[in-house]
This record gives sequence, C-alpha cells and structure tokens, in this order.
Amino acid sequence: MYLLFSILGIIGGLLCCVGDILFDLKGKGNEKLGTSKNIDSNWIKMADWRFGLSIAFAMVGDALVGLGFYSIGMQIAESRPILGYLTLGFGYFGSMAGIFIHAFVCLQALIYKGAMIHGDLQIADDILEKLYKQITPTFFTGYVSLLVPTVLVIIAIFGGALDVPKICVLLNPIVFLIFGLTCRKIDPVKFQDLPGIIMPSFGLSMFGLIGALNLI
Repeated sequence: MYLLFSILGIIGGLLCCVGDILFDLKGKGNEKLGTSKNIDSNWIKMADWRFGLSIAFAMVGDALVGLGFYSIGMQIAESRPILGYLTLGFGYFGSMAGIFIHAFVCLQALIYKGAMIHGDLQIADDILEKLYKQITPTFFTGYVSLLVPTVLVIIAIFGGALDVPKICVLLNPIVFLIFGLTCRKIDPVKFQDLPGIIMPSFGLSMFGLIGALNLI
C-alpha cells in the first residue's frame, strides 16, 4: 500500500505541474498590474476553460500528493513516530491548502476577465485587492505547512529514518523553487514561464519518489 501511495504521490505532483502550466503559461508581453501587482495583463487573452481545468488538475493532484505524504510519513513513523506523524500531518494539511490556494488564484483571473468586459481595470483592482488582503494570511499558512514537512524529511534522511541516499535531501520543493528562480534570473525572457512555474509542484512529487525509493 505504501508503495502504491508513493507512486500516486509522484503522479499527483506531476498533475499539479500540468495545473500550473494551464494557469501560469501566459505568453509574451505579460505585465503585472494593480495595486499589489497581483494581476496579469495576459489573463484577458487566456480562455476561461484553462482556469477551470487548472483547478481540476490541482484538486486531483494535491489529493494524490496527500497520499504520498501519508506513505512517507508512516514509513518515517516506523522508527521515528513523532517525526513521521508530524510529516504526515503537516504534509497532508499543506496539500489540502494547496487546492484552496490554487483555486483562489484561478478565480482571481476570472474575476479580472469579467470586470474587464466593460474595460474597467479599477473595478477589477478594487475587488481583487480586497480579496488579496484577506486571503494573504491563509496563503502564508498554507505555504509554511508545506515547508515544515520538507525540513522534517531532510531530518529523517540524515537521521537514518529513511534508507535512501543522502543526496535525496535535495529532492524537495525548496531546492526546485530556487532552481526555477535562478533560471529566471539568468534569462528572464526565456524562463519567465518555464521551468519556474512548475518547480514547486515538481518538488512535491519528489516526496512520493523518496517514499518509493525507501521501499525498494
């Protein structure tokens, strides 16, 4: 069962990558608009179905990532119960928060497109700015809840709770995010969308991979 859940965790992270691409692949000429610069000008050019399909991929993907966290958490718990259950708890909570966060940012785009039917950027900005301020604490909590299991899995690998090569400590969302951001710094035009946008989600699939490697 643990091996199956780990494989599903890998698949879940890859589905999240597809969801990220559907939402974040905006094309050339995109500009940041609005008071908090949380509006992308190219949203207006993107088909509505992309946002709905992106939410669907994120919903299924994050649910499967949660199974990956269950697998790796229970494997760690066999020798380090507290460490394992914390990994499971924070990881599963973070994956559920990921669905909420992704759905909200997709809805932002649809709200913007609806307001711009009448060409009123100010209305869109006013609405999204209010939503953005209220949702920021929840965003922060969700992101932190995914950082915690990353640290816990690193501790488990170095502490011997997971029988995988030590190089596996690099297989996590933080390292992959840094890689994506570095690519953007090197060439902002070429890497504005890829690989930066999929790196954190691809990192989530690595928890499933580590869980599978520990069982092989």
